Formats: sequence, structure tokens, C-alpha cells
Amino acid sequence: MPHESLLIGLSQIGAVFAGFMALFIALAQRDGRLDPVSALRARSILHTSVMTIVISLLPLVLTAAEFDVTLALRMSAGIGAVTGLALSFEGARHQSQLTSEQKKSTGLMFNLITWGLTGIAFLNAIGIAAGIIDTAFYTATIFLIVLVSALNFVKISLERWL
Repeated sequence: MPHESLLIGLSQIGAVFAGFMALFIALAQRDGRLDPVSALRARSILHTSVMTIVISLLPLVLTAAEFDVTLALRMSAGIGAVTGLALSFEGARHQSQLTSEQKKSTGLMFNLITWGLTGIAFLNAIGIAAGIIDTAFYTATIFLIVLVSALNFVKISLERWL
């Protein structure tokens, strides 16, 4: 499969972010210092990281199981679209439970990132279903999802330690 090593690399980056966030959540909750906004960001990072792992490795697993590359990409993109939509609604549900002051502190950037994730997933699924996207575009959209995790990671790090 083309871009196999890049897909594996992106899944490893997703695993590193997921590991850091799991450790961060465990340590912050132990000390009782995980405010609702940080919890929302941490949850978002954890969700996008796990999503990255799954949709990066799924095409490789499917092609190893003798599926056609195009079919494997279409199935993976469909799962990515459903997952992206579910995670966006989950994030919106958690954000709706915040107070107005807490909502202000999440900022416009977080909202754009959260809903951008859905857009990325659907763009990928629509393109592959239409037959206009190849593995390069699929890999690029996964890179954008990793970028979502990275932006949230930087934001939560700046809020917590500066």
C-alpha cells in the first residue's frame, strides 16, 4: 500500500499523544486540579489521538487481509467520518455543560478545531466515495487530525504550565 510507512508514523504520533494525555489526566485528577475546560481539551486530544491510531492502521490491516486498496480506503474513510462526527457531537455535548465563563475560556479556536475535525472526516469520506481521493489525500487528512491533537496539546500545555 502506498504511504504505508507514513500511516504507521502517524499512528505512532497518535499513540504518543494518547499516552501523554492519559498520564496527564491521571496526574491531574489525582491532585484534584483538572478544571472542566482542561478536561474538555484533554478529552478532545485523547479522542483525536485514538481516532488517528484507528484510521491510520485500519487501511493497512484491511489490505493485509486481501482487501482492495480502494475498498480499504473507502471503508476506513467511512469509519473515520462516523467517528469524527461522534467525537464532535460528544465534544459539543461536554462544552454545552460548561458555564458561560468557562465557554469563553475554551475560545473560538477550540470550537473551530472541534468542528474542523468533522469537516476533515467528511471531506475524506466524500472524496473517497466519489473516487477522487487516493492514499496521499487520505494520509494528508490524517495529518490534519494529528494537527488538531497537536494544537490542543499546545494550548493545554500553555494554560497549565505558563
